Amino acid sequence: MFAGAQEKRGRIKSAACASIFFQSAYFCAAFQLPSNSMKQISLFLFPALLAGALFFACKNDATYSKTTANAGPAPDTVRIDPVPAEGAVPFSIVEGALYWSAKKAIGKAHDGTITLAGGELMVNRGRLVGGQAAFNMGSIEVTNMNDPGEKATLESHLKDKDFFEVRKYPQAQFVIDEILPSNLPAFNWVIRGNLTIKDQTHPVNVPVQLTIDGDELRAESASFILDRTKWGLKFRSGLLGTARDKIIEDVVPVSLKVVARRKW
Repeated sequence: MFAGAQEKRGRIKSAACASIFFQSAYFCAAFQLPSNSMKQISLFLFPALLAGALFFACKNDATYSKTTANAGPAPDTVRIDPVPAEGAVPFSIVEGALYWSAKKAIGKAHDGTITLAGGELMVNRGRLVGGQAAFNMGSIEVTNMNDPGEKATLESHLKDKDFFEVRKYPQAQFVIDEILPSNLPAFNWVIRGNLTIKDQTHPVNVPVQLTIDGDELRAESASFILDRTKWGLKFRSGLLGTARDKIIEDVVPVSLKVVARRKW
């Protein structure tokens, strides 16, 4: 029993630390500058060292120090009794979207959304215990382009075989595997599950601020990242030797909002 609790605490810490590391790493990438002056090099090295420090600190057991004191309680200090799936009540997803931001190595980012097609979340004793969600890939939209023609062209390209092939793969699926508690300010749960895009499935950790109030469930995630190449989305990836001014970043920051209501 104690060994199981220790293993679960380790998973909680790993999931939370992964979220912190990925966000730090993305911050580093955003500040990467040409190396033509010491000032620019310093600006790049500082966030890179910060990301590395966070990663290695998360790998080790938490010990008291000024750093841990300022950071607040360690994620593995959460203690919560398990809730069985048996007897859970279904909540239907009634609205929601995935918010994404993709950019070239050189150039500005394109922001957009993919709407949820539906899904069902299972709730027992006021806690989420499982479920699944479907994404309507044909709904992909670019939200930060003013020119209607350019917007339509990019959206059409995202739907073709270079990216999501929405005629062949009209939906993506996320199936919940485990829900782990967190006491970090940005999110109170980490939902671990499997994301399927274009018939390729990989595990994903989603850090969410989740509330259940009577017959309504609301979840809003902190920003987390997806590596698009894991799902075969390799168009203009740096992995393929693409010219730097044409590269589209492999790492895509995303966030999620979901509203679900009790079926009966």
